[in-house]
Parts: sequence; C-alpha cells; structure tokens
Amino acid sequence: MNTKILMSVVAITATMNLQSATLEELNAKFDTLSESVLNAKENSNVEEKVSIGGYGKMDYIRSLDKESGSEAKLDIYRAIFYVGYKFSDNVKFLSELEWEHGGREKTGGYGIVEQAYLDFKLNDMASLKLGHVLVPVGMVNLYHEPTFFNAVNRPEVEKYIIPSTWHENGAILHGEVEGFAYQVGAVAGLNANNGGDIRHMRQNGQKSKADNFAGVARLDYKGIPGLLVGASIFSGGAAQGTDALDDVTTTVAEVHAGFNFQGFDIRGLYAFNKVDGAADVAKKIEKDATGEGSGFYVNAAYAINEWITPFVRYETYNVFDEKYDKTGAKIDADKDTTNTVIGVNYFPVKNVVLKADYMIRDKKGKDDNRFELGTGYVF
Repeated sequence: MNTKILMSVVAITATMNLQSATLEELNAKFDTLSESVLNAKENSNVEEKVSIGGYGKMDYIRSLDKESGSEAKLDIYRAIFYVGYKFSDNVKFLSELEWEHGGREKTGGYGIVEQAYLDFKLNDMASLKLGHVLVPVGMVNLYHEPTFFNAVNRPEVEKYIIPSTWHENGAILHGEVEGFAYQVGAVAGLNANNGGDIRHMRQNGQKSKADNFAGVARLDYKGIPGLLVGASIFSGGAAQGTDALDDVTTTVAEVHAGFNFQGFDIRGLYAFNKVDGAADVAKKIEKDATGEGSGFYVNAAYAINEWITPFVRYETYNVFDEKYDKTGAKIDADKDTTNTVIGVNYFPVKNVVLKADYMIRDKKGKDDNRFELGTGYVF
C-alpha cells in the first residue's frame, strides 16, 4: 500500500516538474525512493513492535429504595484501548486511552488519556517511567480491569478515599528485588483549588499545575506464591500557586493484603487521606472541605470451577471524618457509608465475565439498596 501511494506521489511530482527534469532523472529518483521504502518496511518489523489491548464494561444498576432518588441506569461505563510500542529491549512506550459513559460530553461522557509514558529499563532491578502514569496507590488503581475485582463496581473506598482511577504526569522508578516490588517517584501534586475533597483535587495530567509536586512510594511483597502484602503513600503540597493555600498539604496512604489458595481469594485494604489546612481550602472554594477521610474493605471469593465464582464484599468509609464549612469552622463529621455486596461472577471464556450482585447500602444513614448486572472483558 505504501509503495503504491509513493508511486502516485512521485508520478504527479514528475508531471509537474517535467520541464526541469529529464525522464531518466525522474526514473532514477523513483527507483531510489521505492527501494528506500521497501527496505524501511522490511527492517521496521512494526507488527512485532506494536502491542494492542484493552478492556471495558457495561453496567445495569437499579435502586430498590424509592426514597434514595436513584434512577435505574444501563451504562456503557468504560471502553479502553491499550497501545504500546517497543523501540528496543530497553525503551518502550505504553498508553491507555479511555472513553467513559459513551464518551459524549453532552450526557456526561468523556474521553481521557489515562497513561502515556516511556519506560526505560536501566538494569534487571530498575526501570524508569517518564510521562503520564498511574499513581501507584491502592490495589484497584494499578489493576482496574473488570476481571480483577469481583462486583459490578469497584470498591468505593478506592474511589473516594483513594481517588481511583488516579493518573498524573511525572516520573516513577520501579522494579523488583528478591520478592519485593517497589515504585517510587514524583508527580504533579493535587490542586486544592479544584474542590473540597481528595477526589476533586485530582488534576489527571490535563495542563496540570506544577508549582507543587508530590512524592509517592509503594512496596509489595510477592515472595510467597498466592500472597501479596504491601503499602503505599502519597504526600505533597496542593496550593499550586494560590497564596491563600500555601499551608495546604495532602497525604493519601494505605495498606493492603491478598491471599489466593486453591480457589479461595481473600483481599482487603485500609486507606486514609488527610488535608492539612482544610479550613483554608473551605474558605477559598466557599464550600465544605474535608480534613480527614478513611475507610476499609474486605472481599472474599471462591472459584467453584473455572466458570463460577461467588463472592461477598464488605466496606465502610467516610469522606468527611473531619469537616469544615465555608467559613473555615470545624463542623460535625458526616455519617459513614457502609456497603455489603453479595454476588456471583460467570466466566463463559477466559477474560470475559458476566456479573450479578445485590448491594445492601447504608449511605450516611439512608437506605440505598441496589441490584446490579454487568459485563466485563480484557484482551
């Protein structure tokens, strides 16, 4: 195809410049260019260097409590494509392009770059990511494909306490040494001008203000088959050039563990976040702001066979464990939100899942029980 296109371009160019070039000269140029294109194609091995993948999910959610005000929804929640390129054995590129809720902005959808970075292998124990990276905090933020978590939706602790999916511009050194996997680096900090809680403070690499950077570190132990134990922390300033918020710093930290043995899979996580200077944030944005938030969840599942996996998940969290109003005064904290999810996953083939669950939901003292169905895939 490239050769045909090139032949057409050269032919048109030859016609336009016939007065100043002989036919022999044009033929010689054509032969040289054609040979160059063919050689480049033979030597590029594009098919071997490019990798393509992706994942997605569709959800049906029906609230069973009329007083909750929730409506039944059938949503093409996510459609994601991975594109990678291997420049050499030591230099690679990876990207993740996401469309959420159908991608149409009028109805609340959008498209976003979740990852786009170069990965330089320094040696057998260390590599360096440079670009738009996932912030290495929590269990779901790094492994957020729908086949990784059991319920139709991700744990809310990892949505509101750890603001997954969380991605930012920066640099991350990562590797593995004797069963310990590590990640450590720096990314653009949160922006306290954007809202009163950690989730709204994300910048997600969209012209991220970088007056303040944050450090992030993670360590996981994987030395025993089936066992995962780890922790991570993120901390940094969040003023991003606003003098009234100079004293504001943000911290997100968590500990997690998982164990998989003979079909049993148990995992859990505890997380908290803290905003020092939250009173200043509340006054600046003229809305309620959080000083502390925390939560935990435990998930247990058993694979009866390769097709059917029942599960149960319990979680409780509070975004506003410590709360300030728009005057900067400390006020009563919110009540906790508690979710108990019971369900089953069916895998008709590997990497394709059909989900069904029932959520018993107590949202700050109000019932919001739900029935949920979902599809998911990864390739």
